[in-house]
Amino acid sequence: MAKRAPKETPKHRFAELKAKHFSSKGREQRIVKALEILNRPGPTFKLDRDTVKWIAQDVEIENL
Repeated sequence: MAKRAPKETPKHRFAELKAKHFSSKGREQRIVKALEILNRPGPTFKLDRDTVKWIAQDVEIENL
């Protein structure tokens, strides 16, 4: 009787892909780049609560 191959779970597969994509090579550069982006100034406009709610709930906005 042939041996079954171990079942690969999505969690296991995700961990493999993540390890391949985010190898230790270039890690420092990725961190520096991410921190630079996070430290950029954000939007200069303010939205009130009702406008944010309207944007989140408006079906038509998805078609823009």
